[in-house]
Amino acid sequence: MVTIFDVFSLVLLIASMSLFVTRYMKQNPPVYPYLIIAITCLVANWLGEAGGGIMALPLLIAASFSFLGCLLYPSWRNMGGSQER
Repeated sequence: MVTIFDVFSLVLLIASMSLFVTRYMKQNPPVYPYLIIAITCLVANWLGEAGGGIMALPLLIAASFSFLGCLLYPSWRNMGGSQER
């Protein structure tokens, strides 16, 4: 049986992995934000299937905001303000 948690986590996982692969071909992005999104989708899907929808929904929302952060700020290394020249 397919639930909303399956669909939402799978779509978010595919979108973030395709963004990572696209950026990996052009530049050298950090792996950890995309890994955090993948693990969060896995845990949220598992919680949603186990009946913990109240906890799964905030995890998927947090993963969505993390994906937006990856989308809007492609180089997380330079967000600290110190740029090497």
